[in-house]
Amino acid sequence: MIQFLPFDSSLFGYRVGKLLLEKSLPDMDRIQSAAHGYQLIYVMGKPGLVKLGGWPPISTRVDLVKAILKSDLEADSEDLDEVEIGEQDLSGSLSDTDQQQLRELVFTSGQCSRFRQDPLLANKEYEKLYSTWWETITSQNHRVMVARNGDRLLGFITFRLLRGRAYVDLFAVEGKSQGKGIGRKLMRKVFQEVYATGLVQVGLSTQKANQRAMAFYRSAGFQSLKETLIAHWRPEIPG
Repeated sequence: MIQFLPFDSSLFGYRVGKLLLEKSLPDMDRIQSAAHGYQLIYVMGKPGLVKLGGWPPISTRVDLVKAILKSDLEADSEDLDEVEIGEQDLSGSLSDTDQQQLRELVFTSGQCSRFRQDPLLANKEYEKLYSTWWETITSQNHRVMVARNGDRLLGFITFRLLRGRAYVDLFAVEGKSQGKGIGRKLMRKVFQEVYATGLVQVGLSTQKANQRAMAFYRSAGFQSLKETLIAHWRPEIPG
């Protein structure tokens, strides 16, 4: 019914769980009883079910997918010659400059995260989560593509191969470099790398409220698969 989340609980310092609503609302009395002792529960499901249960929504996650076409592998006629795209080697020690710039990009990638948008998360949950995500990427052998202009990192994108398709996890371009085609160049590099493995699909998730990201993905040919409404339920707070 309510799944205990040990990683989130350890990271945040209090008991965190997840309630997945699939086809219908569960018995609300049983849910209230099971929620005892939790400080935070992620309630996830179809928008109608979450709203029917009375949980206050914090965000809507959109899952998207794209089939890679040969035209996606070709460089634009007006490409950015001064920007180099390459794979970041995570096997050795990163320079202090690269570590700092990558950390800033990781936090940029989560600007519309529900953990940042929720005003009741006041224990630096956002900072804790996004700091550990970089550690997760390095430990789970995600591949990382970066955009550079000299020694300066302008953007990055991470992806992994998962269940017959590639999946993009983190993706960001620094503020001053946005809108210049760097994101398209990074995404094209992912398409090329994925296509070379024999796979032809790329999936990712983003927040519906992130209109800029939604517009970018649609222009790149991504199609929406489903929407999941997410609420942050605090059983110990009345109402």
